[in-house]
Amino acid sequence: PWHLVAISLFSAGALLAAFLNSPDDYSDAPFEAGGDTYDPKLAEEFYSKRPWMVAKRVLRLASLTAGFNTGLIFDWLVLGKLLKDEEYAALRRNEPRRAKEALTLCTELGPTFIKLGQALSIRTDIIPELYALELRQLQDAVPPFSSEEAREVLRKELGVKDLSQIFETLSDEPVASASIGQVYRGKLKDGTDVAVKVQRPGILGEIALDLHVLRLLTPVQTVLQNAANGLKTDQADIDAGVALVDEWGRGFVAETDYRLEAKNTMEFEAAMRKRNLDAVCAPRVVEGLVKDKVLATEWVEGTRLDRDASPDVPRLCGVAINAYLTMLLDTGVLHCDPHPGNLLRTTDGKLCILDWGMTLAVPDDLQYALLEFIAHINTEDYDSI
Repeated sequence: PWHLVAISLFSAGALLAAFLNSPDDYSDAPFEAGGDTYDPKLAEEFYSKRPWMVAKRVLRLASLTAGFNTGLIFDWLVLGKLLKDEEYAALRRNEPRRAKEALTLCTELGPTFIKLGQALSIRTDIIPELYALELRQLQDAVPPFSSEEAREVLRKELGVKDLSQIFETLSDEPVASASIGQVYRGKLKDGTDVAVKVQRPGILGEIALDLHVLRLLTPVQTVLQNAANGLKTDQADIDAGVALVDEWGRGFVAETDYRLEAKNTMEFEAAMRKRNLDAVCAPRVVEGLVKDKVLATEWVEGTRLDRDASPDVPRLCGVAINAYLTMLLDTGVLHCDPHPGNLLRTTDGKLCILDWGMTLAVPDDLQYALLEFIAHINTEDYDSI
């Protein structure tokens, strides 16, 4: 009878909802945190033994993105192509609403997609400007995790039962929250003001699962994207998409290694002092408080460069260009997360670059090639280029 079918469908839906909303366990990961530890083969082996974990994440991604994707397809296909609107007026008209939906969606999808949103927020060459403007809110306004959990991580990592053994004061709530962790303001027993970064529990396991799922979905996404543009898909297209996921994954996994971040921060600061580039700096690392999931630096008073109205901001933009060229062409270690939330104008008029978790080693041969390219440009020797 029809009512038995209805009851069965309702029960199946309830079971699926319970499955999707059940607690996640990200305590294990297929690889360790580090700059060179990301390994998709290890992830494939790890998750082949946990198929329900993968299926649950895929279904959750599908359920969360269904409404947004349907809206975009309707704007593009029905209101655009089928109604022969070559200007895609409906697509552009709905951009403000879709952009807000994209921001909400990134937050709901979790840290991996928040990080992706942050990366896209400065790429108006890839996404519409309205989307980029909305996604910029992810640069320093990511929903935090429980401060109770954060304090438990602090006690465990620092090996104390009471945080008052180390801190004179510590803010009750985070002063900033990002995709990998969140920051508390504190004061050490010696009176030093510090920024204390605490890693999200289970973040490496969550990132690893999402990267594995993205590798699985990339071939499908590539085929659909090419079909929408009237292009044929070959294996090279799919391989390029998967390679892009892997490259991004390496950087993202590196960001979970707080010891590596501390090392990068100290080496940049030393390199700038050695070259007498005193207009740029990085926060001083409190070496005794560098742990696997905790990183403390001296507190830097300042404002985001893009929000500061001081008359010397144009000069500091030049300082930023000089600093990044120095990294690219001289020191060989490039800061790879230069969104506005990581660039501060300090109260004494310096540029402070934050968040050294994601960096890129620039090989010598590339540095030489870039220097030759610049030299040929300056001398207008275009044939040599």
